[in-house]
Amino acid sequence: MTTVPPEQPDVPDDVIQRLLANRRDLLVDSSSQFGTGFPSARELAETVAFAPMQGNIWLFGRRYLLMQGAAFGQIRRELVNGLGLEKARGIYTRTGWHAGARLAEQVAKQWPEGDHDSLFAAGPRLNMLEGMVNVEPIRFEIDSNAGLFYAEMFWHNSLEAQEHIAHHGSGSDCVCWMQTGFASGYASALLGRMVVFRETECRANGYPACRIVGKPAEQWNDLESDTSDPEADIFFSHILHGVPEPDGYDESSEQTSTQIMVGSSAAFVAAQKMLQRVAPTQATVLLTGESGVGKELFAQYLHRHSSRKQGPLVTLNCASLPEHLVEAELFGAERGAYTGADRTRPGRFERANGGTLFLDEIASLSLDAQSKILRALQEGEIERVGGDKPIRVNVRLVAAANVQLRDEVQAGRFREDLFYRLNVYPIHIPSLRDRRDDIPELMEHFLRRYCQRHTRNVVGFTSRLVNTLLTHPFAGNIRELQNLIERGVISCDDGEAMDLRHIALNGDLADQPVPLGLTAEGKLTTPFPAEAKSNDTARPKPRPLHPAVERLNAFLSGSDEQLQTSLEEIEQLLVSQALNRTAGNVTAAAQLIGMSRAQVNYRLKGK
Repeated sequence: MTTVPPEQPDVPDDVIQRLLANRRDLLVDSSSQFGTGFPSARELAETVAFAPMQGNIWLFGRRYLLMQGAAFGQIRRELVNGLGLEKARGIYTRTGWHAGARLAEQVAKQWPEGDHDSLFAAGPRLNMLEGMVNVEPIRFEIDSNAGLFYAEMFWHNSLEAQEHIAHHGSGSDCVCWMQTGFASGYASALLGRMVVFRETECRANGYPACRIVGKPAEQWNDLESDTSDPEADIFFSHILHGVPEPDGYDESSEQTSTQIMVGSSAAFVAAQKMLQRVAPTQATVLLTGESGVGKELFAQYLHRHSSRKQGPLVTLNCASLPEHLVEAELFGAERGAYTGADRTRPGRFERANGGTLFLDEIASLSLDAQSKILRALQEGEIERVGGDKPIRVNVRLVAAANVQLRDEVQAGRFREDLFYRLNVYPIHIPSLRDRRDDIPELMEHFLRRYCQRHTRNVVGFTSRLVNTLLTHPFAGNIRELQNLIERGVISCDDGEAMDLRHIALNGDLADQPVPLGLTAEGKLTTPFPAEAKSNDTARPKPRPLHPAVERLNAFLSGSDEQLQTSLEEIEQLLVSQALNRTAGNVTAAAQLIGMSRAQVNYRLKGK
């Protein structure tokens, strides 16, 4: 199957606006209800990004799920029928509590200077954006210094109540469990103290709308009847005061900060667990992954958490060595062994004795060098260039490759026996494209590091920049992201939030597919603000049409000139464009242009 780099499709504006019409209306209507403070409804809406070719929806840089209301109701029905009403209520309340608390954390991080009323109002607005409910405030009082909080509001068109009535009918119980949990978690995390919301009226009781009241926990007389959350203190301790760094983290130490492995995505955690399992052993480890994914960082972790940590960690990038110096660099050389060898010099194997030797890009070594490494591993001894006696070495080898060594073996470029000697415990490190959930966390990590290094005060990132980087191809992986954030720190003024214009220098991101965003008016976001339109150097140039397309357009427009483009060329162009839009999926590409999969495959073979 032919694969092509993923590209964002041209989605018609009217299609997106139809899909998002309800969410847009709710956000606009809510502006008058909740006021126009900071953050505003527009700023909240612009935190949403759609990346259909990646199968992702992002809110505040976190992945979200678009689910049918009926599916939500069916899950709820199964839980109620299987566990009983009270247990199901507890599960939904706790789930909502955690969702609200985490969202409050993201809102507070995004707008640390936001006014408290608007930061609280962001919760109901985002709840509406998610399609759960339409919120109408009745009464709202907040004074953090005095510990005052009281909120009362109507919930119109509650999805949770609607689905409960559909499956269980009306009754005497209030049923918006997840939403009350969400409101409690959001307010509690934002205020740093326990706030409890309760429904006093519910559509499931026959009322036209649900009515909720929220106030500090100690002001409820029968708090014990509410589902408590044992992890509440975790959120309260840091939502407004910053998240504590991992043990041993010291941002002032450049060496320490480079040793931190940041990430919590499933793909990265799986690789990390393999690393933790093998680190205390003596096994040879083979690290694979694209350039820039952090193989050296993994090697450093292996050494620090092994029994050899008191010994040296010696690193060598094999691709950086000229062929005639490889053997001397690996095994050392005696004085006079070759021109310029004016003294005896130990090689990397010898210098790593008692410790760890990390050989990066090992696939770039010649077959001759590979055979000598194999002998060193098997015999535990080396000979310096120009020497005549063996030297015993005790080295743990960690090798890395950014190509598939098995393919290199089949192509005759890598020794099969060395491959099996290295492939004792292989760990594949995922590309940044396969762990996009980690991008916001990595951005924050690099922002702290480079603000420290360059003595700058950059206050964060705009929603547009976060959404753009979440959908960026990242051919250079973490190394590319690291460089972009450092560039942005240098380009930003103190007290300013980093935006796309700070990192898109010299047209670097001109061809970047733009994520589909949502404004408060329901329009699609663009990569550059409207006020920058007059600056031609800041705007990406439109892509030129393929010559065959230009000739075909002229022909179809009535030009008398000869077409000079064959039907086969046009077909191949259509196939290429379809594959480009479907990220190399042949079946989807065939459906897009009205061909069968066999027809597309036939044209691919003829390329």
